Amino acid sequence: MRQLQQPDPVLEELFTQIQPEIQDSLTTEQVTAIKKAFGSNTWTRRHPLDLRITLPIPGLRFYMVLLGGEEKRSKQRLQYAKALFPLWTPSNIIFLIVFSMILSVCSFATFSSLLSSFRSISNSNSSPSPTSIPWIFDKSECEHTGRTWEGGKCWDDEHNPMF
Repeated sequence: MRQLQQPDPVLEELFTQIQPEIQDSLTTEQVTAIKKAFGSNTWTRRHPLDLRITLPIPGLRFYMVLLGGEEKRSKQRLQYAKALFPLWTPSNIIFLIVFSMILSVCSFATFSSLLSSFRSISNSNSSPSPTSIPWIFDKSECEHTGRTWEGGKCWDDEHNPMF
């Protein structure tokens, strides 16, 4: 077999599956034809959505791939793929159940946190908090502005924390 100019992982994997004596018998034209047929294949092209994630699960080597884009397969190939890779397998069902549970818990936690934040903001708007006014130093000026003088400080009982 002749050596390829640039290493192609798909072709390298393909040639590891071919017996060495058959590889050695391939002509340059045959290698070029194989390279043309498999080197620019449609299954390794870029997708608009291409997420490949390795999940750090101790003791396991686990990964997930999510690809998305325009459907370009023929109806016949779609039917073949549907038969070859059915959606409702036990592992897919378990994954979808676990994923749905995790998504539900995370959504609930996020929305309840946001709701409590909004509630605290709305409650703080309706209930003023007393605070001292640092720029008023005497009792008469404090009481003149409608505030309370206590402990040597001027207190505003209607202070809005959102101010």
